[in-house]
Amino acid sequence: MTPHWTHTPAGRVTRLRGASTEVIELALTPLPADAPAVVTFRPPLAATAAEVVACALDELEAAALRLFPAWLPAAEHLEGPGGAGVPAVRALALELAATTRHFGPFLADLAEQALRDRQGSPVPGSESAAQREAARPGVERQSADGGARRRPIAVRFAPEVRAAGLARVVAESYRRAGAALLVDVPHGLDPGRQRALAAAGEWLAAHGGFTVWLAGADLPAAGRVTAYPVRLPEHVVELVATSGGDTAGDVAAGDGPAIGPAPATLTYPPVEGRPRADSAAETALEAALVQAAWAAGRVWNRRYAARPHYIIDLVWPGERCAVEIDGDDHRGPHKFAHDRRRDVLLQLDGFAVLRFTNRQVLTELGQVLAHLEQYLRSRRTDAHKENK
Repeated sequence: MTPHWTHTPAGRVTRLRGASTEVIELALTPLPADAPAVVTFRPPLAATAAEVVACALDELEAAALRLFPAWLPAAEHLEGPGGAGVPAVRALALELAATTRHFGPFLADLAEQALRDRQGSPVPGSESAAQREAARPGVERQSADGGARRRPIAVRFAPEVRAAGLARVVAESYRRAGAALLVDVPHGLDPGRQRALAAAGEWLAAHGGFTVWLAGADLPAAGRVTAYPVRLPEHVVELVATSGGDTAGDVAAGDGPAIGPAPATLTYPPVEGRPRADSAAETALEAALVQAAWAAGRVWNRRYAARPHYIIDLVWPGERCAVEIDGDDHRGPHKFAHDRRRDVLLQLDGFAVLRFTNRQVLTELGQVLAHLEQYLRSRRTDAHKENK
């Protein structure tokens, strides 16, 4: 079955029909080899295209900072508190830009900010920049303790430069030729907001080079947008059919209950071998596990070779222990059914599947660690007895 993404033109805005955003995300997990790097954008209820673009760029910049150093692998083990590592990371970024289409000054500034974020040190001068830009939408304010916050990059570079640079960084993070923005269109948008959202998509495609896919509710007031049918993988078609759901997701813009304000979000796939960059729970758990000798042998977000459309959040292969950390998105009907089916198949393959919610990891980390340690030690003890 030919996948849908090979039929959509790169750098254009298109409408994906025949599947909801949730189902499309399932079809793209794990990210197919010939697909672009796909991130999902749930936009704000903005009245103008400029507001949507500003929000998208801020979300993409935050994603790029969290994905570091996936897009600059040479900086993987770069250390040094204060400014010790800054000249080195800037040099690495400029070296990469010299042999690619990256814009050197933007990439160097982004790499410096990412390194400083990891080390908890502010960018020199960013505090005054934050004060000057305090009234600008999308600019992060100072923290409660007075420390300078990010967004100096938004001040120094034009939106067009940021859009093109961020598209390349996202693609580079996943070693893909390009980046796609899957936009989950909310229902209930008035005609003005429909036009604003469509215009923002056109701007991001034209200036950033993003392939923009519109899913969710339709945008009848936005003018003609070329539509492409979604061709789902067979395992997703079967999942949707058995979970009693509906693939369509094409809701008329005026249908459904009136929508209220909700924060914009950007979600993106994990980089294989690393905790999810957009998951505070996975990041916190790894920070604790790296200190524990009993946690050796773990692998994050690795494709399971025996069933290649599965990615296991955290696995100890030798102990056949699979750990899944569930966010709110796992409550969707199709993802919930997908999780249950995957658990059964992994158990049939001899794995124990341990599930925790994000909230459990973030608020009960000690209990989660104790549970994991107890289970792994018992698994190793049983294996030792069998080998005697």
